[in-house]
Amino acid sequence: MSRTPFHPGTWRQALVTLSGVLPVSLVLNLVLAPLLAPFLPRLVILALNAALLVAALNWALLPGLHWATKGWALRTHPRERR
Repeated sequence: MSRTPFHPGTWRQALVTLSGVLPVSLVLNLVLAPLLAPFLPRLVILALNAALLVAALNWALLPGLHWATKGWALRTHPRERR
């Protein structure tokens, strides 16, 4: 099996990811957590928040942000390939 070298993400990828993580994290912690606090232990709420954040990022936010930024965060931006 051949190994491919690991290349860390760029600052652009970090910025796009942060722009997706921050608002969702705020909403989950300011809206969902207080609603669930009387019924669930804090650890369960944190795990649920993490699962919802990952799902939202993976299947909705990051694809949408990639489209909205026209691939700006990619290691090789389409305009830079020429």
